[in-house]
Amino acid sequence: MRPDVGLKVFLPLLFASLTISATISRPNHLQQASTPDFELDLDIPDHPSKERRQAFAFASSNTYGIHGVATGRGPNGSLPFRHEVLDLQLNNPDQWNLYMLALDRLQSVDQGELLSWYQIAGIHGRPFVSWDGVTGAANGSSSFRGYCTHNSVLFPTWHRPYLALFEQVLWNTMLNISKEYPPGPDYDRYVAAAADFRIPYWDWAKAPPAGWGTLPWSVGGATTVDVVTPTGNKTIRNPLFSYEFHKLNSIDLPDDPFDHWNSTIRHPTSKDPNASSQNIPMGSDLDNSRLALRDRVYNLLVNNHNYRNFSNKSWFPNGSPGNPYDSLESIHDAVHGIVGHGGHMTFLEYAGFDPIFMLHHAMVDRIFALWQAVNDPGEYVEPATATDGSYTISKGSTEDINTPLTPFHSDDTGDFWISDSVRNIKTFGYSYKELADWNFTSTNDFQASVRGFINTLYGNASPPKGPTKRKFKRETDSALQSREKPADAKAGDLSKVVSSDGKYNEYLANIRVSKDAVGGSFFVHIFLGDFNPDPATWITEPNLVGTHCVFTSIKPVEGMNITVSGVIPLTTALLDDIQAGCIKSLDTAEVEPYLKQNLHWRVTRVDNTEVPLEHLPDLKISAVSSQVTKADCETDFPQWGNSTLLADVTTGK
Repeated sequence: MRPDVGLKVFLPLLFASLTISATISRPNHLQQASTPDFELDLDIPDHPSKERRQAFAFASSNTYGIHGVATGRGPNGSLPFRHEVLDLQLNNPDQWNLYMLALDRLQSVDQGELLSWYQIAGIHGRPFVSWDGVTGAANGSSSFRGYCTHNSVLFPTWHRPYLALFEQVLWNTMLNISKEYPPGPDYDRYVAAAADFRIPYWDWAKAPPAGWGTLPWSVGGATTVDVVTPTGNKTIRNPLFSYEFHKLNSIDLPDDPFDHWNSTIRHPTSKDPNASSQNIPMGSDLDNSRLALRDRVYNLLVNNHNYRNFSNKSWFPNGSPGNPYDSLESIHDAVHGIVGHGGHMTFLEYAGFDPIFMLHHAMVDRIFALWQAVNDPGEYVEPATATDGSYTISKGSTEDINTPLTPFHSDDTGDFWISDSVRNIKTFGYSYKELADWNFTSTNDFQASVRGFINTLYGNASPPKGPTKRKFKRETDSALQSREKPADAKAGDLSKVVSSDGKYNEYLANIRVSKDAVGGSFFVHIFLGDFNPDPATWITEPNLVGTHCVFTSIKPVEGMNITVSGVIPLTTALLDDIQAGCIKSLDTAEVEPYLKQNLHWRVTRVDNTEVPLEHLPDLKISAVSSQVTKADCETDFPQWGNSTLLADVTTGK
């Protein structure tokens, strides 16, 4: 839980949005198809398979073309960055101010408008209606009827134009606001700030500043915020805290409790109509799993070089290269579950309405872009069967690099974006600070720089920041003892266990289970040591190594027995136990019996009720080890060897 001083620190820095007047400017999608006041000059490649892309019906020859944002380009090819949300708030106050204003205005647009918050959010899931005239699959066989592609090789690529759409609409709104300031210095400042604005991301994996939690106060703490509007200083509701439905439509959103919640909620107090968000407990939950999220991101970027394995949570057996259990989507799922915990972010159909959704998915896109930067460009979307389907993709059909990323049109004549045309983030006019390739004269130097960033933020060079607590049970003493440790202390600890030839062992708990095993999203908690028998405490237990979430639809789908997977890394927790004297080293002879005695797992629904393990016959937890060779320098990655199954650890559990 973040200290009380956080409120005093953050509120003066927060700029919030205001409905500028009683009459809101309602964007018309045909009028806004062209970005105002400048020519779009993007190098968008010609798209192959035009006939295939146009096989999906669309109602009008005038569709909304998604181009991203073109302003802010430098003569050397530089592009504006998507900043981390806290960095945007603290270091770019004019952009932050406009961001709050634009979010507030966009959230106020009539829910019937194509470019309203409601309609854009509804692309992901409910209300299961066409957007921009793009109709559904002819045979109606999809199990999840939103456009979003999950359990799919299109998971990373589909979200890229989705974010670009949001960025484009928000930027247009922001530009209009910036031009409402009176002529003079403020007008010039805000117009210039708008030109360089790109949507922020929320980095839930890196160590937060000392004394701060993983969840920024500006996102989950402050219900109102201060802004400088074109008419003066004002205080209004925080548009990052929640989205308020103008009038809740229980036909569009029919599932309990979402049919009676008038605003988006995280970690709800109850299912009652007057329920509220519990952002502080949710932030503590995130803090308790952040190290696992950090290690998962690092391992994914360092050790997963196969796009199919990287892209999505569907389990691919039969000798897939590397460890096929973790993926970008699986890590993404864990954050959805912990943030939502029964609220809107918990379920596919409703997640898009929460303002934190776009912050989260911008982070997911960033991880995808980092992975692309350090891997072979040839590793990309390959043909695969659509195991789940979507609003426009039939279950059992083939998805590939030319599959239309519906409903996202690349122009106003009905062409769609496809995975082949969204490879490069520059296509949409943005970058991330780690990916400023225009500063390098060779690909090798650029990739070395990216690896250095990844090592510093998420790997063995990650700086120690802030305390967390774990409890340890020694074999010689049954009493639990508490100790504080640096949250990111892995770097110093690893030096004590690396052999003279630069090798050490990494340990993972692999998770495999049916997506609909519980009938909705659910948690898998991995412990190393004793834990409280009350399931309501498990996500915050000191001996929790990490919580994984299987993120799915709110209702089970008959006949959809899809196996999904995820990973909880164990090495960081084992290093703590070495420091506490529970074990002597990371040698398998030491660790395997220790895990046999101390590795435990439990499953809960999102309302914290336990699901007995005997009710989950297809849940498989396996412990594996890999020998890792440390990198020679800070711009190289460690090299992982093959995984070895430690079968005795989980046998009989």
